[in-house]
Amino acid sequence: SIVAGFAAIIFFVITYLNRSVLCDLDCLLRNQVTYALIFAALAGAFVGSLTYYLISEKYEKRLGKIQSNSKASLKFLDPDQKALITELIKAGGTTTQNNLVQSTPLSRVKVSRVLKELEAKQVVKRSKKGMTKRVELPEDLKTIFIN
Repeated sequence: SIVAGFAAIIFFVITYLNRSVLCDLDCLLRNQVTYALIFAALAGAFVGSLTYYLISEKYEKRLGKIQSNSKASLKFLDPDQKALITELIKAGGTTTQNNLVQSTPLSRVKVSRVLKELEAKQVVKRSKKGMTKRVELPEDLKTIFIN
């Protein structure tokens, strides 16, 4: 709508200039060409806006479908793995191993073993952070589960 408003202002300015400032008696043909060009610009802006709207609507639907499918993909994990990944998603994709121990009913050893399995499958990444380990989802999984 902003583009259409801008094009309409341009149309009226050109029309005003042609009629009152630039035009003599023989400028009828020049006005018709100007009108055709302005109409083509407005039509192009309308078609472009409509196309953008339709494409963005399809993209939003597809994104919603991907997110619902990503939640369904958690069903293929073991219950312990699912619990850890769910807590990791709730934490925004990054947390410490100690926080996972506190927020799940799993023991410290069990959390460590499950994270080791998930790390082997490249579902999580662990890195040392002082005395604790930082656990995070890889960037591609963050975009699927969190965004």
